[in-house]
Amino acid sequence: SGSGSGHVVSARVHTMPPKKKTIEGLSSDHHRAVVRFRPADWTPHLVASNLSAEPYTLHYFAIRALGETPRLMLELCQIPYDSVLYWNTKEYKDLAPFGQMPLLMGGDLDDEDQILCQSSSIVRYLAKETSLDGSEAGPVGEARADMIFECSKDIFQNKDKMFVADKEKLHGMLSKAVEMLEEFEGPFFSGMSVTYGDVGMFHTLSTIEEVKPGYLAKNGFQELTDFVTTFAELPAIASYLKSDRRMPLTANETGEKPWSPDGYKYLKPLAAEPYAEEFVETPLAAYEDDEEIDSDDLEDGEEEEEEEEE
Repeated sequence: SGSGSGHVVSARVHTMPPKKKTIEGLSSDHHRAVVRFRPADWTPHLVASNLSAEPYTLHYFAIRALGETPRLMLELCQIPYDSVLYWNTKEYKDLAPFGQMPLLMGGDLDDEDQILCQSSSIVRYLAKETSLDGSEAGPVGEARADMIFECSKDIFQNKDKMFVADKEKLHGMLSKAVEMLEEFEGPFFSGMSVTYGDVGMFHTLSTIEEVKPGYLAKNGFQELTDFVTTFAELPAIASYLKSDRRMPLTANETGEKPWSPDGYKYLKPLAAEPYAEEFVETPLAAYEDDEEIDSDDLEDGEEEEEEEEE
């Protein structure tokens, strides 16, 4: 299938021997790679609820940032997907409707020949598809899930305040987050049920804890520390956090220093071997008369870092 712009999102996949044993950061000379997630009990004929048997494909830079909440949602709900990762390349430009990433395609989107862009739109679409939208509690539940998600984005945008003397704005937001968490008895922001608001909060708060271990508890937000711990221990999330699909942080994501063009170097070494599988976009026409190509070998592609979508 393809996009309205006429670009087709199927692909041949090749394994490329790594040029180096480690990848230093987004500016590294590394091909567009694909890392696949298939739940242990998944087959195209065994699909949860009414979801498509076709795996999703998520295109983003080889960092967390705006691609992390969608990844966490797919992992949490054990939805099969291919994570297409971009380093020093702009191959996504022709594919992306607005010239930006992240991009989501595949799954039920293939039925509509649709490519989704804009990170929050992708998150809300996946929330509905995976029943993480809070709808079991009606319109108010949906609005609450969205409110929490928006709050998580605000906190993330202000995490740099950890490194300055005036922390009032950040701590005010964290205090409000504690109040929201305590409105229900469950471990999550909507009680016992997880919503995409919780996923966004985990991404934000776990980043704070990774950048400054113990920061939340030391500053009076033990409840948020407990939330992060509980969420990280969910089996699907615990597995993801230890996998090659989880990118290490870069300096630009910590908030410690002003954004810098060379600030996307990984803070921890990234082994190149797990990213040897190259994602190569191929027009469907190339397959029409090629009987040797199996449908399982087909896939998708996309973007670069300085133009990351806000």
